Amino acid sequence: MKTFLSILSIKTNNFSNEKITIGLIAIANKNIQFSYSTNKLKLLNKLMNTNNSEVFVTNLLHQINNAVMSANKADTNNQIQFDLSKSLFSEDYFKYLNSYCNGLIQFSEPLQIGYEFNETNFASYYEKFVGKKLHLTKQKTLKSFSSKLKPFFKKEGLNEKADLQYTLNPKTFKGILKSVQIPLITVNGSIDALQAVDFNLQPITIANHLYETKIIYDALIDFSKQTNNKVKKIKVAFEEPKLKSQQHQVFDLVFNEYKEYFNFITVDEVEIFTEKVADSSNTKFSALLID
Repeated sequence: MKTFLSILSIKTNNFSNEKITIGLIAIANKNIQFSYSTNKLKLLNKLMNTNNSEVFVTNLLHQINNAVMSANKADTNNQIQFDLSKSLFSEDYFKYLNSYCNGLIQFSEPLQIGYEFNETNFASYYEKFVGKKLHLTKQKTLKSFSSKLKPFFKKEGLNEKADLQYTLNPKTFKGILKSVQIPLITVNGSIDALQAVDFNLQPITIANHLYETKIIYDALIDFSKQTNNKVKKIKVAFEEPKLKSQQHQVFDLVFNEYKEYFNFITVDEVEIFTEKVADSSNTKFSALLID
């Protein structure tokens, strides 16, 4: 895919038409990259013999940066596709920026590059045009909560001793209003279930997941009366969220309020639990329905 570049410069002298290149913007198919030199910004007041040029330009650059971030976020949600003829960041938009800034900040006409930029390409062109190195952000590859748990459910023999991703339906289980899944449920004299709750999600999502788990617990209690089985506290796999975050407030509340129904276990404890079930004489929960 192609990329369009536009060089951002500032006119420091209206009479001599002197300019300094301060930033660069690159528009690719599904991403806009934008950066500017804060060091060059600090020189503006000296170069232009004014006291407010840096403040004015900084505020405008922040507005542009916010617009870029909004556009990138919107594209992530499949709300827009970047197209120079249709996008906010079009050639007409650059002209608009130029006239809006009354000539102080100028964007060059878009320069077409024959391939789609990544962060490294952008940094290379930024250094060439702006004359400053752009520090690349080191992307840490972080495993999601669900991906950490996934290998534990693939243990040899586990699917013979437990139901994995078991669906509880409203016709069989009292209190269940719609079909709902639980990652693991097994029987070892007592009904033993495992739930996974990602405390990095939005608080309302976490709360809804926990409400749902409490409904599952109540439904299992009611069902157990028919089979003369006890029900253990549902094991809730978790990773502790950041301290002082909204997610941690929910975590603290749930840990205290639901301890009668849930047994919170760490990722490492999930591994130990699934190994124990795989090596046990447990039976599948679904066998109780057959009987």
